[in-house]
Parts: sequence; structure tokens; C-alpha cells
Amino acid sequence: MEESVRQRSIRLFTLVLAFLAVAGGLGASIFSNYYSEVYHIDAIQRGFLEIPRESPGILCMLLVAVLAPLGNLWMSVVAQALVLIGLVVMGLFSPSYGVMLAFLFLHSMGMHLFMPLNDAISMDLAEQGKVGAMMGRFKSVNTVVTMLAACAVFVGFRTGIFSFAAPVILPFVIAALAAGAAIILLTVMARGMGSPKGRTHPFRLLFRRQYTPYYLVTLAYGCQKRIKIVFAPWVIIQLLGKGADTVALLSIATYFVGSWFAPLLGRMLDKLGTRKMLWLESGYILASFTLMGVLAGMLSSGALAADGWQCWLVYAAYVLCILFEQFNMVHSFLMRSIALDPEEVTETLSVGLSVDHIMAISVSPVMGIIWAKFGVSYVFYLAALSCVLQLAAAHLVGRKNPSKPVPR
Repeated sequence: MEESVRQRSIRLFTLVLAFLAVAGGLGASIFSNYYSEVYHIDAIQRGFLEIPRESPGILCMLLVAVLAPLGNLWMSVVAQALVLIGLVVMGLFSPSYGVMLAFLFLHSMGMHLFMPLNDAISMDLAEQGKVGAMMGRFKSVNTVVTMLAACAVFVGFRTGIFSFAAPVILPFVIAALAAGAAIILLTVMARGMGSPKGRTHPFRLLFRRQYTPYYLVTLAYGCQKRIKIVFAPWVIIQLLGKGADTVALLSIATYFVGSWFAPLLGRMLDKLGTRKMLWLESGYILASFTLMGVLAGMLSSGALAADGWQCWLVYAAYVLCILFEQFNMVHSFLMRSIALDPEEVTETLSVGLSVDHIMAISVSPVMGIIWAKFGVSYVFYLAALSCVLQLAAAHLVGRKNPSKPVPR
């Protein structure tokens, strides 16, 4: 790729990620409140809503396998078109509950389809030896804009500018406009870069023994992200008795810290290589999850007060737990470094996403039972122990620093 084309594409993709952060921050991040305030669902319905919301993550590898001849950029256009359609229907047309579920599925399919494409495009745009730095830069942009979107949500609903009772749900409309802007920019990128075609081989679901290290880290991530999505917020809500505004403020704090943490991890990734970064990730998860487990156990037993300065210990542990997600770039970098063929990177990332979601859906009820039967601490201890999968992947990768990009 010519350097001038690369730099233009980097600028365009930076804007794409900024618009998509707006779309996610004003869209998917407030869906739980949308379900509750518009449809008044009960706990059972909320559980079933995870099927249309999470199943696209499992189906992602099938969709990538079908659409792979389009190439990453045109597949990204398709992904954001699905996101746009879902947001427009939910924001403008007040659909019935059943219709909402159908368009929620489309929206979620688009979001999940873009996840592996995001990392693949980011790595394609990087210069040799600077893949981690580029991924960290893109991650930082996404994090900063997501933080600003969270601030807008907080202010908008506090002041009444945003309301789920209005005929038009304004945050969803703004999110749809942002997704539309991303589609335009991705189209410009695809035409400007010539949008090289994807694989030319027949339809396939790609599994290779050589990619075992990547499968191991995605299994671990599927377990660990339950802490981010479900159990760490539940400590704040149930054990501390705090409301959605507190969780939103903690999310803003996490995004703020992540805005400098992500570029730091990217630079470290280029310098240290995948193996050492997997060690670092394992140690971070073990320490942060264990700390949260200890504090949550003390809260549950009454040994730690649920108010005053002691709350801030739990808040700090919460931020540390959620920040582990920044290490996800290491997993994509790992896949790129062990790929036997550059055409297989996107397909294998999509398989990893599906493996991640299968694990996530499987482990959630198990962790819920552990919380109820044995205590909240053991949920975090179990998630902390899953870091052995990262250690196993590090062992399989070997000692070579795999920052050299796959051949093109």
C-alpha cells in the first residue's frame, strides 16, 4: 500500500471508529434501560433477550465465511448497514416487542460482524513493526469518544433532553446518523484502497491446530468478560446499593483511564511481543479479579462498609477489573502473528468471536449459581483462574517475538 494512501486511510478509519463509538455509546449502551422503560420487561424476559443479543456472536463465523469474498471494508459496510437499520426502527417507529426483537437481532449481528473486521483492518493499516502501536491508537480514539458519549447519556437523561417516553428516541436517532456517517467513510476507504477481495476458496469454517493459542485466549476471554458485563456491575448495584448513575460515572472513569492505557499497551506489544504480553495479561487478570473477589466477599459478610471511604476501594477495584478488556488487542495481534496465510486472519478472528460467545453463554449460569450457593468471591476467583489459558497460549507461542507482520 502506498504511504499516502495508507495515511489517508488511517485518518478515515480513525473517523469511522469515532462515529461508531458515538453509535455504540448512544445506542447499545442504553439498551437495558430501553427494555425496562419502554417494554417494562420482567427478569425472565430480560434473560431471554440475551438470545437475540448474543447469538449473533456465535453466528458471526458463518456470516464472515459467506461474505468473505467482499473483503474486509465492504463487509464492514454491510455490518454498519445492519446496525443502522436496527437503530432507525427502534428510534423512530416504536415497534412492538416482537418486532423490536427482530431488529435488535439485526443490530447485534452488525455489531458482532464488525468486531473481527475492526481488528483486521487496524492491523492491515499498520506499518511493519508498529502494529501494536496502531491498534493502541485506534483503541484510544474509540475509548475517548465512548467516554464522551457516556457523558452525553448522563447529562441528556438527567436534564430530560433524552427520554424513552418521547415518540422519537433521540439518542438512537443520533446513533443512527453516526452509523450512517461511518458507512459513507468506509465506502470512501473501500474505493480509495481498491478494496482487495477476500478469499477465493469455497465456503469454509476455518479451524486449524496451529491456531490453538488463539482459541485458548478466546476461551479465557469469554469467561473473563462475564465479570465486565454482569458480575462487577452487580457488585456495585446489589452489594453497594448504587444506581445506574453511579455505574455510568464509573464507566466514564474507566474510559478516561483506558484512553492512555490502550496506547501504552500497544507500544508494549510492539516492544515485548505476544508471549510476554500474555504473561502480563495473566498477571493483571489474576491480581485485579482476586482483589475484587476479596472486597466483594468482605462487603457480603459485612466486614467492609457499603458507604464512606471504603466504597472507593470497591470503585477502584471495579475500574481495574473492567480495564482488562484493553488487553483484547493482544489476542488479535497473536492471531496475526501465527497466521499461515494472511487471508485466514479475518476468518479465524470471527471463529474466535464465536468461541468467545459460546463460552460466555455457557459460563454465565454457572457463575450465577456459584454466586448464589457459595458466595460472590468465588465468581471472581473462578474468573481469575481462567488466566491459566493465557499462560498456556504463551507457552505454545514460544519465545520468538512475533511482531513481524504476516506476508502480504
